[in-house]
Amino acid sequence: MNQLVIELKNIEKSYQNKDILQIENLKVYENQKIGIVGRNGEGKSTLLKLISGEIKPDIGEINTKIDFQYYRQIESEIQPDFTKIDAEYLSRLNVPEHNIQHFSGGEQTRMRLAEYFSIYHFGLMMDEPTTHLDREGIQFLVDQLKYYYGTLIVVSHDRYFLDEVVDIIWEIHEGKITVYNGNYSDYQVQKEQERIEQENAYENFLKEKNRLKKAAKVKQAQADKLNQVSTKQKNKAVNPGRLGSSKQKDTVQKAAHKAAKAIEKRVEQLDEVDQLQTDKIIQFPTPKLLEIHNDFPIMGQDVTIKKSDKVLFHEMNFQFPLGKRIGIVGPNGSGKSTLLQHILEEGSGITLSKKVVFSTYKQMAYQLSGEKSMVDYLMEDTEFTEPIVRSVLNNLGFNQGEVSTKAISDLSGGEATRLVIAKLFTDPSNVMILDEPTNFIDVQTIEALENLMKSYNGTILFTSHDQYFTKNIAEQIWEINNQKLELIEY
Repeated sequence: MNQLVIELKNIEKSYQNKDILQIENLKVYENQKIGIVGRNGEGKSTLLKLISGEIKPDIGEINTKIDFQYYRQIESEIQPDFTKIDAEYLSRLNVPEHNIQHFSGGEQTRMRLAEYFSIYHFGLMMDEPTTHLDREGIQFLVDQLKYYYGTLIVVSHDRYFLDEVVDIIWEIHEGKITVYNGNYSDYQVQKEQERIEQENAYENFLKEKNRLKKAAKVKQAQADKLNQVSTKQKNKAVNPGRLGSSKQKDTVQKAAHKAAKAIEKRVEQLDEVDQLQTDKIIQFPTPKLLEIHNDFPIMGQDVTIKKSDKVLFHEMNFQFPLGKRIGIVGPNGSGKSTLLQHILEEGSGITLSKKVVFSTYKQMAYQLSGEKSMVDYLMEDTEFTEPIVRSVLNNLGFNQGEVSTKAISDLSGGEATRLVIAKLFTDPSNVMILDEPTNFIDVQTIEALENLMKSYNGTILFTSHDQYFTKNIAEQIWEINNQKLELIEY
């Protein structure tokens, strides 16, 4: 058996009187590759910081047998030591030679990874390492970690990465950690099995509860009938024969009452099984005024786009069909975001249907203000009914109590991002544009976003380096290649 390298015992950690993690016993063995999943704010990064020793638990102990190199999610400044960076990694990751201060987010991530992998460690911890990476960068990371000989603990929302790299999933939910063997797809199969078992258990619980209630009702009815008979007997003239008969009926009546009470007690003693909360499929009605009859509401002819002195697109032609989910892919710096902005502005060479109404999403740190509730905030601009708005919020993980009472100014960063996604789908539109929507959101929100996108009746253009997301969503995939757009999958 492999050597034990980490053990967490009776861990409790809270912030501002809110319990974040409660871990009874958790072990990590040599050469395991562990992926951590859970909603934003559930404590994924906190767990890594506890293991690294960066923060201490309120209660409990953490024993580590090896040193872990820690790749943090956000670095305030990049100050690489080039004397310690393997030139081969710089080359393989296409790290540019220009001034570090001018590096894009993707270039900064590549530099950090080159430095991270230049020195071998027996233990690696990584917090969202795929953020800002394009497909080539993610594939480098997959190849590097797939054959890494050591112990890996990684937080990631990239399901393709988790499928390719890890062999154990830790799910954090409400402070508890559940361990699942296998990669992300294996985890999904096990979660589905749990869902089916939960549904069956709830169905069996209801059947047994209803059966017992019915039996108790029958027994009680029998007791009530005997009580009526007994009362009539008592009102008649009493003789020795009738008295014996009355006493016998009283005994039977009491037995029936006792049986009814015993059955009711069994109902109370049944182990309660919670009903599984499932997301309902939302049907977004399309307002008549937003209906488009043009088969190609977005077209480009001889589109040329420059950024500074760099030509990103040269005399490019394309037609995006009505009602399709269209993914645009390409490496960092190829012009995906620039193209989306050019379409939004109906720039040179772009022809839009006159009825196009855009709804757009750009990943950023959202800070909402005001005392409105989430429902009131969304109802201001939407044409949908309140039940549809509430369904969207429910699908994105908000409970019905907080959507009516919690002020939008009190939302956390993750909650604000989910509310912005909700607004994206509830505001009037017939063309939706999403630029890297999966960056910084958790797996559960990504899956909820996928369901909403599949329910949307309009046309969707999106960019993403998340291969799993693109494969699940796109009905057409266009790739940027040699300053052109090429339709590669449909």
